Amino acid sequence: MDINGVDFSGARDAGRKTWLAEATTDDDGLHVESCRSLATLAGTADRAPALVELVDRLQTADAAGLDFSFGLPAAVHDCDAWPEFVRWFPGEFDDPDEMGTRCRERAEYLTDGDRTFVPRVTDEPLGASSPYHWLVAHQTFYGVRDVLGPLVANGAVTVEPMQEFEGDRDDRPTLCEVYPAATLRSLDLPAQRYKDPASDEGDAYAERRERIVAGLPEDCTLAPAVREAALDDEGGDALDAVVAAYATYRASRDGFATDREYHPAEGYIYV
Repeated sequence: MDINGVDFSGARDAGRKTWLAEATTDDDGLHVESCRSLATLAGTADRAPALVELVDRLQTADAAGLDFSFGLPAAVHDCDAWPEFVRWFPGEFDDPDEMGTRCRERAEYLTDGDRTFVPRVTDEPLGASSPYHWLVAHQTFYGVRDVLGPLVANGAVTVEPMQEFEGDRDDRPTLCEVYPAATLRSLDLPAQRYKDPASDEGDAYAERRERIVAGLPEDCTLAPAVREAALDDEGGDALDAVVAAYATYRASRDGFATDREYHPAEGYIYV
């Protein structure tokens, strides 16, 4: 089985910050064989062509986990189901700023001014940010519009667990939402302060990356070049892509079963 893990960025130079880990599975577990930035794979860091490259590559794996919110809180839109949301989203907002502004206004209206950012049901137990919070709004906007949108519209993939299908799953690639920080916490490994190229605590951050790589479960092995990338990339994007691949492996191994409550129009985070 081929599995991809994606640490995603919605920045203008998204190709530099988006990393793709490519892995295979067998009876011994997950074997991560490569981990490269989209800039390397696409030959450019510019967001639009880099994300086109990502869309193409996501159609070649059996399963892929992506580190961005697959939906918005149900309170800020009127869609009853996730496929409806994905069809609605591309024409609704011009950019991440408009998305954030309108979602904040609706949240404040619905809560009589008490709340600006509301989370999805799946976010709260894992401590994830609201999908339209300024920290992650670009990831949500470009991930849903430019990655999920085309793949779902073309029927190129299935997305767990929000899409319902009759009978057995077919052979299309399966996508799922992952959150590396929550996966690391589940493994009792450092989940923060390991990625910041501008930090004046570079040695401490590097030591945490070493602890994470050394602490990965026995059923997750890294090729030498992957291990080097995970340790040397000060931004932590390579390491997060590896962790995303492991979360996807665990989800696929368990048949993409869910163990927490989620709203069917919002999405679900696999850990």
